[in-house]
Order: sequence, then C-alpha cells, then structure tokens
Amino acid sequence: MDGRKGRKKDGRNTHLYLISDKMAKLSRDFMDELVFDKEIKDESVVMGPAYGEDAAVIDMGDNFLVAHSDPISGALDNIGWLAINIAANDIAVCGARPRWALISAQFPKDNPDKIIREIILDIYQAAQTLNIDIVGGHSESIDSIEQPLITTSLLGTTQNPTYTKDAKPGDKIIQIDEAAIEGTWILASDFGEELKERGVEEEVISKARSLRDEISVVDSALAIRDEVNSMHDPTEGGIFQGLYEMAQASKCSFVIESRPKIKDITEKICETLEIDPFKLISSGCLLATIPEDEELDSGKIIGRVEKGESGVIYQGKSIEPVYEDELFKAIRSLDRG
Repeated sequence: MDGRKGRKKDGRNTHLYLISDKMAKLSRDFMDELVFDKEIKDESVVMGPAYGEDAAVIDMGDNFLVAHSDPISGALDNIGWLAINIAANDIAVCGARPRWALISAQFPKDNPDKIIREIILDIYQAAQTLNIDIVGGHSESIDSIEQPLITTSLLGTTQNPTYTKDAKPGDKIIQIDEAAIEGTWILASDFGEELKERGVEEEVISKARSLRDEISVVDSALAIRDEVNSMHDPTEGGIFQGLYEMAQASKCSFVIESRPKIKDITEKICETLEIDPFKLISSGCLLATIPEDEELDSGKIIGRVEKGESGVIYQGKSIEPVYEDELFKAIRSLDRG
C-alpha cells in the first residue's frame, strides 16, 4: 500500500511527496489490527492483504489473477507516467505480466483542460509502452482537493505467482539494478538549482534527471520470474526497508554481506545532502532470492537468507524498519536553503 502525494512550491513541481512530509504507509501494528488479520472467505484468494506482499493473487482455475492498486496525487508533469509504472512494478514482481488498468482520476475544479489532457495522454503513453490496456475507470472534477489524484488498479496474469514470503533459508539475496534510482531522479529534477548551489556538478544533475525510464522493473522481473523463490520492489524507505519487508514476510533473517549497488551520481547527491542512499526511495531496484545452488545472469549477490529472527543484518548490525524516507530529510534541508 503505497501513498504518494505531489506538491507545488514556488512554481516548481515535486514528483513525489508524501502526506505530512512522511511515508504515507500506516504502521505495521495498525494494519495488523485493521486489515491483515481479517478473514477472507473466498478460497480462490490465495494471497490477500499481507505485510511485504506487493499484490493480491486469485486462483482463476487455468491461471492466477494478480491485482494491485496505487494512488499518486499531485499537479506534476509525470503523474500519469508514474501512475502506470509504479503499479506495474508491483504486478511484475509477483511474476505476472501487467495487462489491464482501471484509472480513477480526480481533478480540482479549477484544473485547466490543458493539464487534464496532458495527464490522461501521459497515462496512455505509459500504458502503451508496457503493452497495458486501459479498460475502465472513473473521472471527475471536485472542490475538495487542490491537486490531481490518480489511482491505478492494475491486473495481470501468471501461471506461477511469486511471493515475497517465499524466501527460504539458504537462498542467495540478489539485487538487480541500483538502489535509490527514483530518489536520485526526484532530487535532481526538482532541486537541480539547489544542488548546484551546494556544489553538485551540472553533469551529475543532468544524468540524474535522465533516470525516469529506469524506474520500471517490469522487464527485469519477468525475465527472472521462473528462476527465483521470491521478489520484491523496494519503494519508500529504500532498499533497507525493502529487505526488511522481505525478512518479515518470510520470517527469516536477511544477512547482507556486500554493499548494495548505487550509481555514482546517487553517491554524489546523497553525500552532498548527508542522506543515506540505502533509505532513499528505490523504485527501479529489484530484490530477489534464489536457491543457493542456482545462478542468475543478471544482478549482484549481496547476502544470504538464514534461519533466525525476522530482520536484516548489515555489517554486523541490525537494521531497523525505516519510518521516514531520506527524501524528506533532503527536501527539508533544501527548502531551508
């Protein structure tokens, strides 16, 4: 469950900003009480709401239907593109090809037709790129919001679903593509001038601004779905939070032995802002576990799954759950100048 809220400040669009400047995910305890412990009576539902899982899975007889919903709000240039791609990632890491989308689009009453048109066309362009059909939805203009709210319900199918919980002791932990790609892109796109004032080179900012198309993990996930025990799409809280969710879902200990991969441009921006790249929003990175006697053609082995208390160990220390993404620490710092 993944809430994203855009904002606009001084004429500048922020691609991702969460409610109250913090991660919008409700606490684990709160979700356990209100959602995760509720009975599902339909036996065809093989995966309902669960901590760390990316989508629901329903047995349709000849295959499995995978379903996920994600809201993104904000008057921003890339909202339509994000609405499709972020939801598609969650379908793909369940081993399913994203196929059908239903879009619920709410716009402020005073939104110009030009902006509405751009957002809707952006949705269709992103869907076309991933061979997803828009099959329905809802749209309206209302008084009670100040920014657009786009919610995507995305469906896909697979013969063999993949679950976060299926990591097993002995598995190797694989990282495919670098951590913090999305966070790097956001910071460079929305705070380029501020980064330059703090000494970040124009070349670094320019490269970071070009990372948008690297946020999709659909192709990567589908390429390895038959070779893995589990997959997960780390988003808010970065790769550390993604690993923590996998450990909790599988009830295993994730021991990280190698430094997770990040891009040089991410390293530079994070060093400048004094933030932890491993706790920075990480769409574009794919985490997987594979049996210890198997190999993948792509990715880096960063650790192993062990029996033991559910959690993450990195460099001999226990990693706590990430309650606030480093993006917001960075934004507060940049806003203060």
